[in-house]
Amino acid sequence: MPNALLIGAGDAKPIQQLELSNIDVSGAQKYKDVVFCVYSTKPGLAYHLQLAHTTNIGFSYEIDKASIETDAVNGSIFYLGDYYKKGSKLAGNYLNKETESNYATNAYHEKTYEKYGNVQISAEPLYWKTASQEKLPDERQKPDKNGNYVNYYILHITWDETVQNNKETDMIYIMAG
Repeated sequence: MPNALLIGAGDAKPIQQLELSNIDVSGAQKYKDVVFCVYSTKPGLAYHLQLAHTTNIGFSYEIDKASIETDAVNGSIFYLGDYYKKGSKLAGNYLNKETESNYATNAYHEKTYEKYGNVQISAEPLYWKTASQEKLPDERQKPDKNGNYVNYYILHITWDETVQNNKETDMIYIMAG
């Protein structure tokens, strides 16, 4: 039986808690940080983290490593009842991003849409992948209170003043495998 590798909201809570529909872009703050995690009951599993998203909204995405904290520390994020500290940015790159724009090339069009050709340019998803594999904590480290080995991350979403609250819809997918 294959090992289960799961994605959850912070602290291995159900992914339904990963809510992005309430981003208010009208304020002075031009970013939103959302905590998520990759976890398993098996220690030491290796995986690539991947992100796919459409480009209707002028959002930019970055994934940073994170750690759970017992109390608030300078710059920590309070999310779903816990504090998280942002770590280093994950190294990775887009697999199909045009060099002159923020749109996708047609490199993955057939995998995404098969033969369908009537696709808006902003509906062609961009695919991003970590440069190297991430690895869950090994058996030398204790699992969390639920028996899971967990890596925490922060999806850092940024935008500029051209993005308005009457924005379109974008699809965002986070995958680990």
